[in-house]
Amino acid sequence: MGVPRCRGFAVLCMGSLYLSLAARAQEKKSDSPRVTAVAPLSTAPGATVLLKIRGAKLANATAVRFPAAPALTATLKQKKVAEVPAGLDAKVVGDTLVEAEVVLPADFAEGALAFTVITPEGDASGASVHVRSTASVIEEKEPDNGFAEAQTIEPGRIVRGSIKEDKDVDVFRFAGRAKQSVSAEVAASCCGSLLDSGLTLFNADGQILAMNDDIAATRDARLQVELPTDGAYFLSINDVHDRGGAWHNYELSVKEVAP
Repeated sequence: MGVPRCRGFAVLCMGSLYLSLAARAQEKKSDSPRVTAVAPLSTAPGATVLLKIRGAKLANATAVRFPAAPALTATLKQKKVAEVPAGLDAKVVGDTLVEAEVVLPADFAEGALAFTVITPEGDASGASVHVRSTASVIEEKEPDNGFAEAQTIEPGRIVRGSIKEDKDVDVFRFAGRAKQSVSAEVAASCCGSLLDSGLTLFNADGQILAMNDDIAATRDARLQVELPTDGAYFLSINDVHDRGGAWHNYELSVKEVAP
């Protein structure tokens, strides 16, 4: 009877040791340099972009590198302690900032461009900025806070915008057809934004046709609906916590899809 007790105790000890080591590894990982937000979320081939990178333990950064494009260089412009937005936790959103200027060649390939911030305390990787053609993007234009000021958009292109301040709401108008299936999707949290987006689709009379907050394991919103009639439709985007600011950027895609 003594042997089974010893074996059981040994297994218990090994399990406790494993959990302890895993907890320490997680603690060390969370205490390492990391990127929490990026602005802007995208740029274009041939553009000169000031890449703003928010995170933890980035104030001593020595370089920003692009593993898939080693010939691309970034010039550090600023690195400092950053103010934490009201209502947010510094441990989550970070309290340091790096700004780096990047010049993209005119023939640079479109797609996600991953980067790594190099620091004496370790490297912060896993973040990226998207490279898109200028023809595929529409810039949000203020004021667009209600139906009367809604910005007219053309489905099939990406709207690049920002919830610029607390309680800000951006509204877009597009023309739809009866029985047309339309999808609207926000790329924000998935791509380095602090925005927790919400989408609401209205008909021309102001009636709500569809709403969405989170999809899958992200804080991004997406909805798909079959339009009931021909006419104008309005799509609003906001932060579900009524927060906004320089790090609450988004890219909104509205397109026709198969039923």
